[in-house]
Amino acid sequence: MSNMDGDSADTEPTMTGRVIIVTGANSGIGFEAAKYLCDGGNEVILACRNEEKGKAAVGKILKANPNALASFMQLDLAELSSVRQFAEEFHQSGRKLHGLVNNAGIYLWAKDTKRHFTKDNFELAMGTNHLGHFLLTNLLLDDLKKTGSDTGDSRIVVVSSMLHDGNFRNKNLPGLDIEDLFIGAAGKYSANLAYKNSKLANLLFTYELTKKLDGTGVTVNALCPGFIPSTDLGRHASAPMRFFTRYVLDGILRFTKVTRSTAQGAKAIVELATSEKLKGVSGKFYRDHAEAESSAESKNEELAQKLWEVSGRYCHMEGYEPLDAPAPPVEEPAAAATPAKNKEKEEEKKEEAEVKPEGEGQVEIKVEGEGQAEAAAEVAVTAVEEVKEEKKDEEKKEEKEEEKKEEGTSKATTEEEVVNVIEAEPETKGKDLDVDVDVEKKVETIVASDTAVAAQ
Repeated sequence: MSNMDGDSADTEPTMTGRVIIVTGANSGIGFEAAKYLCDGGNEVILACRNEEKGKAAVGKILKANPNALASFMQLDLAELSSVRQFAEEFHQSGRKLHGLVNNAGIYLWAKDTKRHFTKDNFELAMGTNHLGHFLLTNLLLDDLKKTGSDTGDSRIVVVSSMLHDGNFRNKNLPGLDIEDLFIGAAGKYSANLAYKNSKLANLLFTYELTKKLDGTGVTVNALCPGFIPSTDLGRHASAPMRFFTRYVLDGILRFTKVTRSTAQGAKAIVELATSEKLKGVSGKFYRDHAEAESSAESKNEELAQKLWEVSGRYCHMEGYEPLDAPAPPVEEPAAAATPAKNKEKEEEKKEEAEVKPEGEGQVEIKVEGEGQAEAAAEVAVTAVEEVKEEKKDEEKKEEKEEEKKEEGTSKATTEEEVVNVIEAEPETKGKDLDVDVDVEKKVETIVASDTAVAAQ
């Protein structure tokens, strides 16, 4: 695949004149991807939960490009009846469908230890990130297959994450339990595990769907867009935490090349959806515009088959025995309000007013005031660890390049081989990533400052 610069235009040949649905396209990489696809001459349907924000996003695209073929259709992935209504309305429109980008996602902040649910009683992350997209894709498969049969090329792009791997950055999260898909076992739930399981489900779905689509002209690939603090994925954190992640952490880590911009994430999506180079390619996982290895758990074929079966049952799909999710546990009665509690709520409202989330919201989830510093520290430490991992990867690349060069001196190299060696040279030298100490010092300063604010 290409190795595009995130701030430059894609110069590879791309498909145009296609009809493509992008979920979660009112903000973040979904919006940027929709905009780029419109600029490429495609008709794009922005599938969003919030009508006001979805139509506003269409307006922004049309203001920048009056000739853009952009439209809004309402879709709430956390409600299966909304998914079915969306598919029905799309069928009634009579459009062909060339591409589906399953981009919308939700991440509940790590400090929140309480489960949240969709209208169908699914755990919120699994319900939104996997089951909603699972049903949507299956309801639109006949449309994609028809286009694939007519043109030989229709595509599904699934936005997953490296966090699908329970061992990524040594988190040691447990594996996906099909019998407890919504993590209801006592003491088991965590927001990190819920997100990890939902992103793992995205990959298991991608690999299983690849087999089912063989010979249909429809391809499906998944990608990790990278760590992009400026998106609204973590929109359910408190206002101070969102501000820290979006403006402070992103600013600190941008020069390390650990973070990605929304433009870079969006162009990775567009490449999978339209690049001529990827015509016919299916069942792959990409990161940084190159094929990558996903976890061993994601390649467990038996697990993928079981997930497909139970997903079909929960979604009440034709041919599957219906299965309803258990009702959420009854919450304990709220404690009586006190003057102190009332004051605390007023302060929280002020914080929310200071930093408005731009993305859609399913529920408002709070991180208590005294936990702000801990949450910030966790985000920062995780980011520093990723810097170190990036540095290790770059060092390994340099070692491989040295080995290639040594081999090259022992035999005559053609002009093409020389070009390949030059192009394979890493964009970022190891010395550019020697910033661990500086980053950690800045993180300590920010966390110390945040602790002082929380203490007040």
